[in-house]
Amino acid sequence: MTTPEPPAEQTAGTPTNLASWGTRAVGYLIDLLPLIVLYIINFIISQISSTLGFLLSLVIWLGGIGYYLYLGHLDGTTGQTPGKAVQGIRVVNASGELIGSGSGIGRKFAHIVDSIVCGLGWLLPIVDSDRQTIADKIMTTYVVTDAEKKPFAVDLYLPKST
Repeated sequence: MTTPEPPAEQTAGTPTNLASWGTRAVGYLIDLLPLIVLYIINFIISQISSTLGFLLSLVIWLGGIGYYLYLGHLDGTTGQTPGKAVQGIRVVNASGELIGSGSGIGRKFAHIVDSIVCGLGWLLPIVDSDRQTIADKIMTTYVVTDAEKKPFAVDLYLPKST
């Protein structure tokens, strides 16, 4: 009979229910699906008409920035993007509270650092005891697994009308 391994040592104030790298990665890919589809459509159109392809590229690029900022807003205000909701994970601070819209958007910008270091920042949660990316360390955020899994439904993430 083998004895179970002790849990990885975590920093004081770190939530105990940290999301795995794979769960985070799948959630991120789900969030990127709309952009991937638009880029494929843009590629097809640009093969037919370079002018129309260029204009569509510009619109997709600007829309992509807005979408990415909106994902940051959702991370901050609800803790979840659509991909995180499907995976049942959310973003919180060390005390388990939501981080707010500004910090959520700031965290998205901090992910630039994850990419600048040859993408290694995105892989850091695999080996880090706190399972944080560089952006998470900068913003002192954690991705935890205490959220209810939700089906992917666009109307869950659109602003509610009064």
